[in-house]
Amino acid sequence: MTLLNNTENPVTIFVASWGRPIYLWMCLDALWRNTKTPKKVILLDNAHPDPLITEVIKGFERRGLFSEVIRFSTNSFENIINAYQERLKAAGEWHVYMESDVVIKDEQYCWLTEMLNIVQKTPSIGMLGSLIDTEDFIDKDTAIQLAGGNIESATFLAKLNSAERKFANDSKWINDSSLSFPAEIPCPIGNPPGRLMMLKTDVILEQGFSLDMKLAAIFRQKGFRPAITTRVRHRHLSLLNLYDYTAYSEIERNEFFDE
Repeated sequence: MTLLNNTENPVTIFVASWGRPIYLWMCLDALWRNTKTPKKVILLDNAHPDPLITEVIKGFERRGLFSEVIRFSTNSFENIINAYQERLKAAGEWHVYMESDVVIKDEQYCWLTEMLNIVQKTPSIGMLGSLIDTEDFIDKDTAIQLAGGNIESATFLAKLNSAERKFANDSKWINDSSLSFPAEIPCPIGNPPGRLMMLKTDVILEQGFSLDMKLAAIFRQKGFRPAITTRVRHRHLSLLNLYDYTAYSEIERNEFFDE
C-alpha cells in the first residue's frame, strides 16, 4: 500500500478531554508515539477538577505534542464543540476528532497516513472511523460481579449492550483484508465509533458537529458513506471503568453532556 506524503499540509487532530487522568495519559502517549504523519494536535480540556489532569497535560506540553491547549474555566460539552468548530476554519480538507479515552494501537505503519490514504482513494467516504479492539470488553457475569450485583451500573460501565460486542464473535470484521467497509448492514453498527474519526471538514463547517448516528446521518444526507477501516484499531478505555473509575456514572455523564 502506497503511503501518501502530507508534509506541506499537516492534519489537525482535535482531542476532547473528559477527565480520567490514567486514560488521558495513555491516549496522548499513543498519539505521541504512533503518529508519524505531520499533524497539529489541539487539546480541548473540559476543566475537570482532578489535579492530575493538569499534570498529564503539562507532561505532553513538555514533549511538544500540542500546537494548542485550550483550557476551559467551566465543564461543558458546549465549550468543547464551540472551540472545535471555531478552529475548523483553519483545518485542511480532512481533520480528526478523537476523545481522550481512546488508545491508538501500535502498528508498523502510521495510523493517520493510513486513514488519509483511504479517504483520498475512496471519494465516497466522508467519515472514517477505526475498528475497536474487542479484547477490552468485560463479560456480563464478571461485570455484574464487579459492580456489586448492580446490573444497571454494570451495563453502563462495561457497555454490555454495545453493538460493537458483535465484532468479537465474527472474525469477518477482524480479518477483513479490505481497506474499509461501510457502517451499514451487515456491519453490526450503523455509524463509525465517535471516539476516533477522520472527517471531511467542509461538511462539519456547513452542518455542525453531532455525535454518533446523528453525525453519520448528516454525512449520508450530503452524499457520503460513513465507513470503518480495519487498518486502524483502537482501544476504548471506558470499557475498563469498572476496574479504574468505578464512581463514574451514567447520571454524571448525562449531566455533563446536557449542560
